Amino acid sequence: MKHVLFSYHTCPLEEPGTGLAGGMNVFLRGLLQGLARHGIETDVLTRGKGDTVEITRPYRGIRVVHIPCGWEEPASREGAYRALPRFVEKAGEVIRTSLDPPDAISAHYWMSGVAARDAGRWKRTPGLVFAFHTVEARKADTSGYSPDALSVARRSAEKRLALEAHRVVFLSGHDLEATERMLPDVAGKGVVIPPGVDDSFRALPSRVEARHAFGVPSAAFLFLLAARPAPGKNVSAAVEAFLAVREKGSREVLLLVAGQGPPAGGVPGGVIFAGPVPHAKMPALVSAADAVLGPSEYESFGLVPLEAMTAGVPVIVPRDGYWGETVRREGGGAVYPPKNTRGLADAMENIMADGAARARMAEEGRGIASRFTWERCTESWARLLSSSATRDNRR
Repeated sequence: MKHVLFSYHTCPLEEPGTGLAGGMNVFLRGLLQGLARHGIETDVLTRGKGDTVEITRPYRGIRVVHIPCGWEEPASREGAYRALPRFVEKAGEVIRTSLDPPDAISAHYWMSGVAARDAGRWKRTPGLVFAFHTVEARKADTSGYSPDALSVARRSAEKRLALEAHRVVFLSGHDLEATERMLPDVAGKGVVIPPGVDDSFRALPSRVEARHAFGVPSAAFLFLLAARPAPGKNVSAAVEAFLAVREKGSREVLLLVAGQGPPAGGVPGGVIFAGPVPHAKMPALVSAADAVLGPSEYESFGLVPLEAMTAGVPVIVPRDGYWGETVRREGGGAVYPPKNTRGLADAMENIMADGAARARMAEEGRGIASRFTWERCTESWARLLSSSATRDNRR
């Protein structure tokens, strides 16, 4: 079976925290490796940075086609949107001259959906399997949200993709239900396929080794926050909550922020900005932590809490959203009221003070995480792509 996957704004091979790369990159790598095991040959169409088309083969049966499109550095969503028409044009040329008609087409994130719709034209085109990953309309309630020309264009594109896609994939039922309220045309098309989690989070290096590698004192209580630079990730509020906890001074406490460099205004005491961390090193970083913060006000899913639970590390998340609802129902961490820095600080203090609760949360988290495997995820994706291949969707 041949499959074309559009991932325009970020190449799946990029490390989270660099450019526009984040959790979606981790997801796509796991998905592609699993699809290869299921015998699904995939061409990934992504943007290139040079003047010629380049092809890499990271896994057996997987080709990543880097298509030049006038990409601007440093990477930004505004720059990506400006380069999108050129990518559509060049991708169309590659499709016409170099790619056999696929049995299935998928796209991840809204710009990729636009590219798949406008460039992916074969004589017989399968129905598009689309994943939003995040939805612009659902960001309206986050702190500091201010719609601009790009957000208006994105909302329009997402409405059209909801209408035209053959199937729309969500990582959780919570995300599907919330998106249906914003985009009613998704109704009847939504498919829930939870992601997997790398087995390396189930076989961690020792805490002593991990702390030594990252320069964390053995006696310190370490909070970990992993997020790419973006206002909605709410890192500043997490730092504020941490400083309130640290002021009480009952024991040495640190906050390590992975995925972001130091802010321009300087680094507060006790906070470590580690910059981008290769995903291969994240299991060691999680192993070094006593608790993992997930303060983002809006996540369609959130891989970091899943990785932490897999490793047996308690999470602290807003009580709304998928992980907040899961923790309230099944444990694995603590929750706090959204947009409430004092509530986050209280949750951090409570977890610090109660070792028995942390041990209980660790076991609860491992139980929750046991449901998430790449084999289950990719088997479901393989079935979905196969079913979409039977649809004669001429455009």
